[in-house]
Parts: sequence; C-alpha cells; structure tokens
Amino acid sequence: MTDENAFKYSENMLRNELSIVFNSVYFTDKQTQDILYDSYFLNIRNLMWYAHNNNIDEMDYVRSIRSVLLSYPKVYERY
Repeated sequence: MTDENAFKYSENMLRNELSIVFNSVYFTDKQTQDILYDSYFLNIRNLMWYAHNNNIDEMDYVRSIRSVLLSYPKVYERY
C-alpha cells in the first residue's frame, strides 16, 4: 500500500525531523549511533505507517524517538 495521501507529512519532512532528533542527542559510542541512525532512517516508511495506522501524528511520533534514544546508556542530551 503506497497511498501518499494517507500521510499528513512528506517522507522528506519526517526525515528532516529525524535528523534534528539525532542532532539533539550525543552518543559516546559512535558504532551505536551509526546503527541506530541507519535503522531509523531505513525504516522511516514503517514508522510513518505505524503512526498513521495507530492515529498518532507522524511528526510527534518521530519527535518521540528522542526520548527513546535518551533511554540508552551513553546517550545524553546535547546542549
């Protein structure tokens, strides 16, 4: 199912927001950062569909990833 009209935001807008989320945290382990970054960006469409199918605003859902990242050891808020 590829109905682009199903989404409130474009994939590019959400990718941009995800970049902002990743830039707002600091990883002390580069390998973990790379793995998580790649994983989230490769699965952006799945994130979009999950949010849409569960009546969650896609942008809010992407922004909530920040709190998930901050729950990992050795990940801190960037000031």
